[in-house]
Amino acid sequence: MKTIVRNWALITIVDELSPFKVLWAVVVSDNVRNRFKESDYLCSSRILYIEDNLVRTHTGSCYELIGEGSEYVASYVQLISLIGGLSPDELNLEKK
Repeated sequence: MKTIVRNWALITIVDELSPFKVLWAVVVSDNVRNRFKESDYLCSSRILYIEDNLVRTHTGSCYELIGEGSEYVASYVQLISLIGGLSPDELNLEKK
């Protein structure tokens, strides 16, 4: 079961010890647990792996990526803003 997303971005969170990636995206369809409505945003937990157009996270969530996406670099402070609902573009994140 997966959540389908669009307007997605893979964001590398800069950490001196161990950088990690999260997914920021807009929901198209959620058939997992009805956690999201269409057009909601989401900011995932740490990404474990990306295979083809599927993203699997540390918490076991699975996201299907639709369309083109972007890659950015962010700090922990910016991650908090992403979780709070600001988009990578609104934060003027550095493109990777």
